Amino acid sequence: MPTFSGEYRYTIDDKNRLSIPSKILDKIDKEKDGTGFAITLGLDGCLFMYTSKKWEDIVAKAANLDIQDPKSRRFQRDLLSKVQEIPGCDQQGRILITPNMKKLANLEKKVVIIGIIDRIEIWDEKTWEKYESNKSE
Repeated sequence: MPTFSGEYRYTIDDKNRLSIPSKILDKIDKEKDGTGFAITLGLDGCLFMYTSKKWEDIVAKAANLDIQDPKSRRFQRDLLSKVQEIPGCDQQGRILITPNMKKLANLEKKVVIIGIIDRIEIWDEKTWEKYESNKSE
């Protein structure tokens, strides 16, 4: 499993394409991790992006949650109903961010991509800066 890290600033283009940093893409072993990605609603106002293999692991764990527990049901619904599975990056290392995904995370043009161990977070730049300024309080 790749270990992602770093903070990168990018822009969503007019066709809703977002470049994924080469430092992140270079850590993915397509045979072990898959070629595609899953993007879903994250926490704290961002999107979570996983490799295909990691997404399979997450779905398996979510399937084992107790559906009698309201918090577990809500987590399953939020995680799985909002997912956008994509086959992979185009030749320029870009992915398509659907209008629905943009709306979920209030993404505008400028975004921050964060590598966090086994996931990639996609934040609107203003939301990320607000989050960063509030963590010292």
